[in-house]
Amino acid sequence: MDKNKPAITSKLIILAILLLLLTVYSEPVVASPDEFWYGSGSETLTATHPDMQWERLIKAAPWGKRAMPRGGLLDGQFYVLSGRAGAFRIYGDTWRSADGVNWEMMSNKPGWKARAYPDVEFVQGNIILMGGQNLTTFYNDVWRSQDKGKTWELINGNAPWGVRAGHHTSVMSDDIYLYAGGRNSFGRLFYPELWVSKDQGTTWELRAVLPEDMGRAGMQVVEIDGTIYFMGGDHDNPVFVANWPGRRNDVWKSDNLGETWELLGNAPWVPRTGHQCVAANKKIICIGGHVRGPLDKKAQYLAHDLWIWDPRNGMEGWQLVNNQVWGCPDNQDSCGKSDFLLVVYDNKIWTIGGDREVMAPWPQDNDVWVAEIPADLL
Repeated sequence: MDKNKPAITSKLIILAILLLLLTVYSEPVVASPDEFWYGSGSETLTATHPDMQWERLIKAAPWGKRAMPRGGLLDGQFYVLSGRAGAFRIYGDTWRSADGVNWEMMSNKPGWKARAYPDVEFVQGNIILMGGQNLTTFYNDVWRSQDKGKTWELINGNAPWGVRAGHHTSVMSDDIYLYAGGRNSFGRLFYPELWVSKDQGTTWELRAVLPEDMGRAGMQVVEIDGTIYFMGGDHDNPVFVANWPGRRNDVWKSDNLGETWELLGNAPWVPRTGHQCVAANKKIICIGGHVRGPLDKKAQYLAHDLWIWDPRNGMEGWQLVNNQVWGCPDNQDSCGKSDFLLVVYDNKIWTIGGDREVMAPWPQDNDVWVAEIPADLL
């Protein structure tokens, strides 16, 4: 046994504490509402569809427990790529399934290094993976698969948007939009930027320098009929410590492909990060995420609420649909998930994998859940 290991461990702990003390967070540019509320659901709104039934199709998919599996739906198949399990395991694989239950590994040596918190898009039948991080390194590379994830090619090894993770991407008219994100686990740097690629990630242009506070991670971005909505997220610094003043429930809008932005206000859900949102029938569905617990506990909670918003009805149009996602009880308590994969397909909501950590860097899930979308919401 190495007698020096205890001394080395002590030095690492001391170094971590010093770095925490040196970490400074500036005042937020756009504060969340002053009134305090916490947990899942709402203190003032009642769920409109409490009888939604959530079914767990599979408890343990073969791709293993992981936070933030990236991917989505391509040609009627669910795809799962990359992710993190616990503090030290990082994935570098690609899986697919036609039903969420039976999974096929497409590759486990893709060429790109194993990573967590990249983003992945599907463009003209191709899979594009961008950025991300492992335990020590942040990336700004772009990889493409033209054969459903079996093989991969590096198409840009040094994208001009710089190394980052926790960014968000979306696709409009086959153009890839890349928003915000950050680098470093300590002394975290956030990027208030929007970059666009018109050639599947080979070249990029800086579309806009965003308002300063939009430099963040963990937000969600959804596009409906050419209008872009940017919601929630965090300014956590260091990455594993909740910075409550920097958590957000704000909603921004751009009507000109991201060139300029308007702050619409604050959504009625608790400020959060790691929530997931998608567009469905010109509406926005948002589920779960990391939220604050009671003040006396000073703890992070996991939300299990489902919200739907029709932007045509303004900010008053947010609706709490269900507060029992994943079979959780209908209360404010911690029960849910963050950093899962969310897909709407066949008039159903699907969640794949996810993170259930609140203090320690575990546990994670490799389950698949599904629920029918109520007919009156379609």
